[in-house]
Amino acid sequence: MQSPKLLSVAFPSLRCLRPPLPSTGPNFGPVTKVPEASKKFILERYGTYWSDSEGSVKTRPLPATIDDLAKMFHECKFFGYMTPEICALLLDISEFGLAEHRPTNTIIGLPVGPRFYMKFLEQIWFILFVPRYRYGISGYSPDIPYTDDWFEEAGIARDKALAEDYDPKLCKEVSRIGTAGVEFHKEVAGWQGSTLQSDLEFSQLAKAIMGLPAKHPARVEMIRGIFSR
Repeated sequence: MQSPKLLSVAFPSLRCLRPPLPSTGPNFGPVTKVPEASKKFILERYGTYWSDSEGSVKTRPLPATIDDLAKMFHECKFFGYMTPEICALLLDISEFGLAEHRPTNTIIGLPVGPRFYMKFLEQIWFILFVPRYRYGISGYSPDIPYTDDWFEEAGIARDKALAEDYDPKLCKEVSRIGTAGVEFHKEVAGWQGSTLQSDLEFSQLAKAIMGLPAKHPARVEMIRGIFSR
């Protein structure tokens, strides 16, 4: 039992990749509807930053747009280890923090909500929200080969183009069959994927196992799985 994206060694995200969202797409609704525990968590965990220009710690307000949310998550150990608190926050945002969206015409399809992309290690990752539902999705691309211009404008442009090329495919699949592909095949539109609910359940299990005594068989096996990758 392994989930690399939850238990791998994490390093800060290198940069945000946020393809333009549809102008008619939903955005954040009243932030007051998000449960207090999640509002407190996001402000305590991501609500402060260092301002080089002013030489002091600054405080961010609650995010008003999906772009604001992505900026709060930028340069943090977000995809390296999705804790139960982070998963619960993302689910709460999806259910309570997004503006109402018109339902799709399909029976099993879902409305395509705001999403953002980030480069993390060798993959491009994304989070997609489903307004008014706890059906959000996380996923990541196949490994991107290292090149000498990895950190330069040309490399960043290629990553951005890859995310922009994938985004319509993601939207099409979610609007057509919802999360069925993720739930049954662990992929979405050709990339690896999982539901935020399954991420939450696994992170809760991992946290419980890591709280066991050091020599407990379940804990030993989980640690062995991490370092055998």
